Amino acid sequence: MGTALVGVAGALLGVLVGGFLQLLQASRNRRWQRDDALGKLKQAAYAEYLRSISASHGQAMAGERSRSEDARLHAATAEIEVLAGRQVAGPARELAATVIGVHTKIAAGGVDEAAVAAVDRRRLEVIELFKNDLGITA
Repeated sequence: MGTALVGVAGALLGVLVGGFLQLLQASRNRRWQRDDALGKLKQAAYAEYLRSISASHGQAMAGERSRSEDARLHAATAEIEVLAGRQVAGPARELAATVIGVHTKIAAGGVDEAAVAAVDRRRLEVIELFKNDLGITA
């Protein structure tokens, strides 16, 4: 009788430990899936943000100032503010405002090369922030 009781207790303990380990693994898998999904959303927002800056620059160099790219840049910046932390969202917001101002001046024909170079340096810094946030090392 005592051996049977020990066997039943051992089996129950095994079931409990096994169940706990399954719950732990399921929780870990959900966290990994959530992190993966968030990373993909961030990557898409970062890509749209950078694409908008490039398109806006192209328009400015052509002397055009369609505000459609400004709107896309603002939308991408808003997504970044929701998805990323302050360390990424703050510089992205500041760069977006600067880019719009400089591109407006470029289209009007009145901006010096130093201002353009400064914006490009800040753009590269923001790209590095994006890479770090995504865990990309290159």
